[in-house]
Amino acid sequence: MGRRKRVSIFVLIDALGWEFLKDREFLPGILKYRRRVPTILGFSSGVIPSILTGTKPQVHGHWNLFYLNPEGSPFKWTRPMAVLPKGVINARVIRKGIHLISRKVSRYGGYFHIYGVPSEFLHFFDICEKRDIYSPGGINGTRSIFDLFMEMEVDYRSFSYHQYSDADIFKAVKEDIATHARRCYFLYLCELDSVLHRHCADEAFVERSIAWYEKEIEALFEAARARYGDVELYVFSDHGMTRTTGTYDLKGEIDVLGFAVPKDYLVLYDSTMARFWFFSDDARESITGRLKELDCGHILDDGELKDLGVYFPDRRFGEVIFLMKPGCLINPSHMGNKAPSGMHGFHPDDDASHASLLATNDCGEVEDVTGFFTLMQNAVD
Repeated sequence: MGRRKRVSIFVLIDALGWEFLKDREFLPGILKYRRRVPTILGFSSGVIPSILTGTKPQVHGHWNLFYLNPEGSPFKWTRPMAVLPKGVINARVIRKGIHLISRKVSRYGGYFHIYGVPSEFLHFFDICEKRDIYSPGGINGTRSIFDLFMEMEVDYRSFSYHQYSDADIFKAVKEDIATHARRCYFLYLCELDSVLHRHCADEAFVERSIAWYEKEIEALFEAARARYGDVELYVFSDHGMTRTTGTYDLKGEIDVLGFAVPKDYLVLYDSTMARFWFFSDDARESITGRLKELDCGHILDDGELKDLGVYFPDRRFGEVIFLMKPGCLINPSHMGNKAPSGMHGFHPDDDASHASLLATNDCGEVEDVTGFFTLMQNAVD
């Protein structure tokens, strides 16, 4: 079978931040273009849709995983269960059942997880990722790169955790290259993120993990080069990973003020930020006043939210949003009761938050991770 003309391969590695690559070679003979790229405030649930659409969260609508939407909540059916004792409704088997039933009833095909959000409050919240964002139509109301590929009639394949592990993605792509003549491939590799959360401070472990991806990408590139005359390879990330330097019991700080959830307010503690909704003026005044006194973080005002591209006038993601200082985690939080070694979701100006871009050819200026959309568009256009 003869060599084909050209292929573009886009590899998105979750959490492969610039801090891990700036002093390290990564396929230097292949990826000669390297640069640091600012990320978007928040977690992958908001950053990856920004990459795939070329727009900020306030445009495409995806930011933090949970948002206030009691009428449209996939957990609305659990509302009568809220009267049960906390020890009962939050038992592991009950929570597992809530997760499985809610996902089946809602038919959401995207990332669906309830983390440590108390079961008695889940019915207030919806999940923003309702579809598989790595497929056409995955981001409601906003055109993604996969919608664009379909409009352009580009022959492509997309691979993600929805079907494969990272190791199996590499295997599947190489097999597809051997039997098809596609114009491009998109790979989302998610497992490094988990590794860095657990082992961010272990430099040797991190190095071995990155070296594995380097080896697999090199083998993928060679497989493509054996089949195509011209191979364009782009490796980029959504954000970096900041080492944990301390924790703060923000929940305890707010609880002692004596207001009741959900009577007076609701809150989600997302490791690096706390998001509040208020039903009592007294609760709003007291809690906001206490937050302003703390030096572990700061309240994001509307001006900053707009500058960061995460301003939502309906306050679905929070009426008051308190962002922690880089390295300091809310602990305990609704993401877990044990602080991980590393975390992302701090302010984008944090050096460890920056994403990476490496490519076979010069990509020009890329203002932030939303520019990866244009990069992919131009590569196949």
